[in-house]
Amino acid sequence: MAGLIPSSMRVLLVQTAHGLTPSSGGYRANLGLLRQLRSYGHVTAQLCYGSATEVDEFIQLATVFGVEHNLSTHYTYLIDSQGDIFQIWIKIFNGHDGVQYIVIDRNAFSRIFPLDEFIPQTRDYLEASTNRRITPRFQSLLLFILGRFIDFDPTHVIFNDAITLKLTFDFKRVCVVHTAEQLPFGPYCGQITGHCISPLAEERYLRTCDGVWAVSEALQRYALQWGGLATTHMVHSTIAYLDPNTGQLPLRRVNDDKYEVGMVNPCPHKGLDILCGLAERMPHVNFVVWASWGSQLRHIERMRRHHNIIIEPAVRDTNEIWDRIRILIAPSVWFEAWGMIVTEAQLRGIPVIASNAGGLVEAKAGVPYTVPVELITGQRDDQGDYVVPPQDLTAWIDIINELVHGLPSTYDLLSAATYNSTHLWLRSIDEHEPERWLREL
Repeated sequence: MAGLIPSSMRVLLVQTAHGLTPSSGGYRANLGLLRQLRSYGHVTAQLCYGSATEVDEFIQLATVFGVEHNLSTHYTYLIDSQGDIFQIWIKIFNGHDGVQYIVIDRNAFSRIFPLDEFIPQTRDYLEASTNRRITPRFQSLLLFILGRFIDFDPTHVIFNDAITLKLTFDFKRVCVVHTAEQLPFGPYCGQITGHCISPLAEERYLRTCDGVWAVSEALQRYALQWGGLATTHMVHSTIAYLDPNTGQLPLRRVNDDKYEVGMVNPCPHKGLDILCGLAERMPHVNFVVWASWGSQLRHIERMRRHHNIIIEPAVRDTNEIWDRIRILIAPSVWFEAWGMIVTEAQLRGIPVIASNAGGLVEAKAGVPYTVPVELITGQRDDQGDYVVPPQDLTAWIDIINELVHGLPSTYDLLSAATYNSTHLWLRSIDEHEPERWLREL
């Protein structure tokens, strides 16, 4: 599909996180990009995985907004490894935000392709130039999805998964890098299940992309250092940071009457050791955490041993977080690509204590506080968790004590400075940069 790009682009984005409202920062950033491009007059769509219930909710929302949803359903039949036949659907509709949603039946997909089968079949597909055999059901799935690509007729396909990397070879392709583990080289290659399934094949295809977008300077440096791969660095779409209820910049929260210290997605590589260490050494401080994609049962059981850690489920509406915390901690010890939750909190005037891991420094937008940590190396324990080096908690303890139990004026001044500085940072971003970059590819 080479040639001149028309004035109105047709951008198709492939999401890998399951669900239409996952808590993944990468998912929300991707969707923000589509919504921003749509506001400029471009046609945008995302291919994603969802349930019939989620689709119904989005259809109802489109109706409330007065949008013609134009729902259509397409079916195919696939046979699983046991010989059972499953019907799988793709539902296509226009969302309330003007984005077209191409939704694959996530429940049927998970039954037909359990992870322990899907990964080796994906590897076979990526390495198809060898004698590895691609199963008929996997071929049928690929053709079913490719048919939806062809129907949409995109000028650009944006993605971060290996299947799309190969499947869309004849389209203008943009790989957006949201994690170091996604890249097929470096110390973190393949450390997240489903990423870097076949590093050599993925690297070969990655280098044929029309563009590779790194969401932080830290990731850009990582790609160049470990793979000699030149990427384009751009911050997430600015619309991703607007208040979802008002569509405007978030208002400042005056949370000086709150006393809980919050954390999102507690798990080993996000700083679980630091959290539990703080809870043990600061029994006078109340912590509240929101479990997310990284929080396994064994991690939750560990937190339950501390009387001053309250565990909440993941939330769709982050206002539930902002309503109750005084400060947020982001003690990650892995190579963070960015850290949207950090920037989101600061845009509301909620002070954040973050580690200096990867792109977290950039997400802080120059606002205090950033605490040095010892990063993980990529080594795993016998349960599959990252092995976390010992950490010094002194700075964390001192700052938390100051902001929770110190002079009220200290908190108020930092809250105001956090709000003002982060808003200035967001306004300084050229929101049209991704649009121009895509046009120029």
